[in-house]
Parts: sequence; C-alpha cells; structure tokens
Amino acid sequence: MLSQQDQWGELWTSAGAPYGSLHASKCKEQFSLAFTHAITAASRCKISDLRVDDERVDYTMRQVANHRRFSSSTVDVQMKCTEQDVLRDDGVHWSLDRSHYDALRDLRTYNRKILVVLLVPHRLDRWLETQEEGMLLRKTAYWVCLEGHEPIETASKTVVLPRVNVFNVEQLLGILQRVGDGGQP
Repeated sequence: MLSQQDQWGELWTSAGAPYGSLHASKCKEQFSLAFTHAITAASRCKISDLRVDDERVDYTMRQVANHRRFSSSTVDVQMKCTEQDVLRDDGVHWSLDRSHYDALRDLRTYNRKILVVLLVPHRLDRWLETQEEGMLLRKTAYWVCLEGHEPIETASKTVVLPRVNVFNVEQLLGILQRVGDGGQP
C-alpha cells in the first residue's frame, strides 16, 4: 500500500484516506511497543510497560521457567526506534547521552538491563504490511548489554549493538535463560 503526500505534506493512503496526525516520534514509540509485545508474546513471556522512564527503562520482560538458579527471570529494556541509517557491517551504531549510558552500564541495579534499537523504514507506510496469510513488521531490532562498561567523561557515547544480536524470540529466550541462570543477559 503506497501512500501519497498532498501539497501541505499530509499523507493519504492509495485509497484516499488520510493518515492521522500523531507525531513521528510517538508513532515510533507505539510501533516499538507493538514490536516488543509481539516478540514477548511469541516467547510465551510477559511484558510490563513502565509509565515513567526515570530509570531509563521502558519495559520489563519476565519469564517463569526453571533455570539453574531462579524459577523466573526478568530483564529491563530501554527501547529506541529510528529510521536513521545507523546499521554498519559490525552492527547498529547508536549514540547515548551520558545519563542513559550510565544507567545502562550500572551493575548495582536489581534487574539486568539491555538496550534495544528498532530500525524502521524511512517511510511510515512501509513499516507494516498486512495480507491474508500474515502481518509483517518491518525492519528489525538489535540489542546489547552495557553492564559494567567503562564510565565516560564526554556528554555522549556511541555504542555498537552487534549484528548477531538480533532481538527476536530465540535471542530473548536466551537472554532470559542467562539471567535465570544467574548471569548477565
């Protein structure tokens, strides 16, 4: 479904229906929530959407399963979503301000934390495709655990989320198993 843009910059579907006026940053926030919920549900796990982001955490994911150390595991997620061209050969290069970086590298928190960056197409009308045989959410997300990383003196730091760390069902279950076994994500 291709959209059209009128002379005032408003988007219209190919059928002539106008898109809503939700700001692009809020669209990314909502899309990343849907993406995360889909991964979590397919993993047979639970997700809590935190209403206040004062700890640099957007979601908490929880799994009840018998691991080596714990009968359940939890991981906190700082979620970002972008259409920027940040994917390189080695992974996603993402700039974090010092307060986000420090919160994600802190070893003194009770729950383990990861950073997840969801990449989406430049055009909003290409983020989602629905057909009779299924729904396709475009593109994909990558994750990294920054716990224990060195402090910085600068205002920001670019971190690399490795290409092998695709945030999907298998990787989420692996993260939760490692945490449930007493380790880091």
